[in-house]
Amino acid sequence: MQDIEKERIEVYEIDNKKYTVISKCVENPNNIDRLYDVLCKFAISKLNASVEK
Repeated sequence: MQDIEKERIEVYEIDNKKYTVISKCVENPNNIDRLYDVLCKFAISKLNASVEK
């Protein structure tokens, strides 16, 4: 089974600063649990960074 990646680039402006967000969508990932772990760790790291400021 072949994975198909789709990439999307979006630019957001928050408080007069521009942020580029690059997201990839992978159809039929081999390991859903691993993908879930990565997304959760990313979200938690962003939350921790915002709390520390």
